Amino acid sequence: MNWKDLIVMKINYVTGNKGKVKLAQMILANYPIEIIQRDIDIPEIQSLDCHEVAFHSAKDAADRLGEPVLKNDSGLVIEALDGFPGALAKYVENNLRAEGFLKLMKDVENRTCYWIEVLAYCKPGCDPVLFTSKTYGTISLDARPLRGYPYDEFFIPKGDTRTFSEMTEEEQLSCFDTKAYHELAKYLEGLEE
Repeated sequence: MNWKDLIVMKINYVTGNKGKVKLAQMILANYPIEIIQRDIDIPEIQSLDCHEVAFHSAKDAADRLGEPVLKNDSGLVIEALDGFPGALAKYVENNLRAEGFLKLMKDVENRTCYWIEVLAYCKPGCDPVLFTSKTYGTISLDARPLRGYPYDEFFIPKGDTRTFSEMTEEEQLSCFDTKAYHELAKYLEGLEE
């Protein structure tokens, strides 16, 4: 049976980032889930921990909308910097850019890191359910600015020698850990039974 013959669950994805919505739609295309972007301003707590940020912002969004929501928080976790920048990745990216960030890493030998993505599904009045993916890699010694975001210029996914900036969108997607999306889909299918 084709999933399109089934009842489709609609999920309010609360984000202003169209790229996040497109990614979720691509990964979840084989499930009976329709992702609907809801661009509303939800305050985020300040924490290095993406789990905490996703938890609180999903709970707030679900209670404000009065409907189930999906929220996402992601960040870059660098072992040698005790997890920094973590959930503050966007702030650091916007202010330091790739060159400034690499200056911060200049004398750091351990360049191991991972990109964490936490999906939080929440119904109004309930605590969110969290799903986590981690894409492991290293920080390059130099910026390779071809396309994408500043972190793409120096994040080298495990098993490759190129930065995300040097890859096509399809190549980048094949490197990402998408486990959280599949776990979310299975969880949602269980709710429908």
